Amino acid sequence: MCYWALLTVGLTACIYGPTIALFDQRAYENATSLKAEALGVMDRAGDPFVGYEDEVRRLMIRLEAAYEYAKGIPKNGPSAEQWEVLRARDGALLWGFFDLWERHGTLLPGDVTASRKNVADAFDSIIRLEAEKIRRE
Repeated sequence: MCYWALLTVGLTACIYGPTIALFDQRAYENATSLKAEALGVMDRAGDPFVGYEDEVRRLMIRLEAAYEYAKGIPKNGPSAEQWEVLRARDGALLWGFFDLWERHGTLLPGDVTASRKNVADAFDSIIRLEAEKIRRE
C-alpha cells in the first residue's frame, strides 16, 4: 500500500512538475543588486532630498522592472507577492521612506536606521525565497 502511494506521488510530481518556480539567476541578481543600491540611496537621507530625485526615480523604475520580471515567471506567486510589499506606493518600505524624505527634506539618522533595517529585511525575504528554490540541473 505504501509503495503505491509513494509511486503515485512521484508520478504526479513528474507529470505536474514543481509547485513553485525553479531558481532563477536573474531574479536572484535583481534582488541582491537592488538591495545594495536601495540601502545605499537610503544612507544619503541625511542630505537634502533635492539632489537625489533622479537617483530615487531611477531606482524605483529598476525596482518596478524587477517586480515585473518576478511576476512574469510561472508559479512565482510567493516571490511576486514579496516584491509587491516592498514596492507598494502606499506602504511603509521604499516608497514610504522616499516620500517621507522628500516631504521633510532630510531625515534623522535614527529614522534612516529603522527604515533601512525594514527594507533590508524585505529584500532578504525575497533573496532567501529565491535561493531556497530548486536549482535547474
